[in-house]
Amino acid sequence: MINRVYLDREKTKYKGNLHLHTTWSDGSLPAVQVVEAFKTKGYHFISITDHDIYARTEEFNTVDFVTLPGMERGGLNQVADKNPGYHFGVLNDPTADSELERFEHLEQFPVPIPWVGDHSPQLLIDEMRAHGNLVIFNHPEWHLTRFEDMVKYDGFFAIEIYNHATEWSTTSSYGAAYWDHALQNGKRVFGIAADDSHEHDPNWRIPEYGGGWVHVQSTALNPVDLVKSLKQGEFYSSSGPEIYDLRVVDGKLMIECSPCKFIMFKSFPQRGAFLGDFESGELLTQASMEVDKDMQYIRVECIDFSGKVAWSNPVFVSDLLQGGE
Repeated sequence: MINRVYLDREKTKYKGNLHLHTTWSDGSLPAVQVVEAFKTKGYHFISITDHDIYARTEEFNTVDFVTLPGMERGGLNQVADKNPGYHFGVLNDPTADSELERFEHLEQFPVPIPWVGDHSPQLLIDEMRAHGNLVIFNHPEWHLTRFEDMVKYDGFFAIEIYNHATEWSTTSSYGAAYWDHALQNGKRVFGIAADDSHEHDPNWRIPEYGGGWVHVQSTALNPVDLVKSLKQGEFYSSSGPEIYDLRVVDGKLMIECSPCKFIMFKSFPQRGAFLGDFESGELLTQASMEVDKDMQYIRVECIDFSGKVAWSNPVFVSDLLQGGE
């Protein structure tokens, strides 16, 4: 089994949000004010993902802050006895084929309601990718998405595993069960935490922004390098804790994080490991677990004393095996 570094404590990680809204759709503030709100929160990049309207906002880019073109595509399904609908995050991929026809700034798209047939979500995913975009399966729990949809549909590179806005509004924010279902059925997809912020006023009764994000390990703060790292899974997601380092050394998956109450290794088909003491409240800042060659994947959750979580991306064990193992 080879050694491999997934997150390196010595490398720079940039904080970003890949799901938010402005007055171009149903957000409360114009894009320029949203950008300033996230800068104030210490973010390095965002993607403005208004509903069915594509945003290219390079004019806001500086040496220390970047915006990534994108939108949110989809809608609810008003047809009785049908799945409640789908929303997909759409993120421009500057590393994709340069010959692809790209969407224009503020280009609008029809809302796909009702969804016509079970295949229509796949057609939408395929259309977005054909124009040089990455696709994220947004807030599946809020949509009451069928678990089999995680396997049925192809082409999304990540699943939204935490959505801050739906956490406080409907307590339906967590998509990790959908993520595990996809992983257990052979999908190689990553996990994304995001705000889905519509209301950006910090004095509002429950601020929607700054509650879910990704930290991307990248060689530089620019769209090309950030997206390269996203596509390779070189990031973690969080609603609070930090992950500093994640690597496999001598057959052990090792993690270093900010002080947490629990660290959980999630694996399949073998069960993972749980570390933490309910009684003592001992601080955990590192942990490790033996990697079994028969495992399909392992991922890690770090939970702090307020219940906030950091999620690593999955380690696919087959990538670690050498010939004959």
